[in-house]
Amino acid sequence: MTKSANYAIGSIITVLLAVWAIACSSVEEQPEPAAPAVAQQPAPAKQDEVKKEEPRKQDSTKPETKAVSKKAVEVEGVISGVGQRTITFQVERKGKVREEVVGVDDKTNIEKGGNKVKLRDLQETDQALINYEPEAYTPALGIKVIGKGKIQKVGGDD
Repeated sequence: MTKSANYAIGSIITVLLAVWAIACSSVEEQPEPAAPAVAQQPAPAKQDEVKKEEPRKQDSTKPETKAVSKKAVEVEGVISGVGQRTITFQVERKGKVREEVVGVDDKTNIEKGGNKVKLRDLQETDQALINYEPEAYTPALGIKVIGKGKIQKVGGDD
């Protein structure tokens, strides 16, 4: 009876070792994900496609070195505040005036009167086209002042 018990235990150990070897070999294959790296590389190609479409919306003075995400939008709004590294602007959505804040950095293309200017040159009531990604915490891609606007009361019933 001890021989059959030893045979059964040996068989169980053999099966467990085989399962363990298969599990270990599949774990070794997972850290080498070639597919996600390839899946992430086509995203810039889509960004390039959007960048090619972008000049139709804006004039050709915008530098083409800036990559534009497919999530970037261009809205027309009235600047209601200028900070050290941000602007606050009012935009009308669904019949209501809303305020949004967007960051500005050294790469943000700021134009006023056809000339490239600094953030400090922007003023409240400047009406501008703001190119930014509303769902991302990234600086604006471009701000182009197109005239003067009027600051309105913000909010309303939701």
